[in-house]
Amino acid sequence: MPNTDPLRQDHQERPDPGTGSRTSLPVHYPVFMIPSRQEMDQLLLSWDKPFLALSAESAGNAFGVPWWLEVVGSRAGQSILDCGASPAIARQALDAGIGWAICRVNPAQFRALETYNDYRGRILTFRPPSSRRHNLRERPHDSL
Repeated sequence: MPNTDPLRQDHQERPDPGTGSRTSLPVHYPVFMIPSRQEMDQLLLSWDKPFLALSAESAGNAFGVPWWLEVVGSRAGQSILDCGASPAIARQALDAGIGWAICRVNPAQFRALETYNDYRGRILTFRPPSSRRHNLRERPHDSL
């Protein structure tokens, strides 16, 4: 049946050109989900290799940047704060010295955030996979 609706397009167009959403980190360290300062302290005592601390989903929205800075302490630069869909909280996190921020925004907002040199490459649009401490390889090249 032919298209008789004058307002309907023959093909669907993207309203915004696609942007390169960032899903991977530039470093290859294990990522551990850290829900509290107590968990962070336990991990620091038991794990002597480099790692990245990952907040709970949308923790930046729920608890704020100061809470995450308290949780990670001096390791803020090696941490990832999940800011939900709030670019304002993501900016605040990156300005406070947090290494990366997860922010679920539309392509136009992502492009706007990426125009700041200090934010480029530090905004993730998806959560990276997290590791379990008891299930890690000793060396990166060991087979599972």
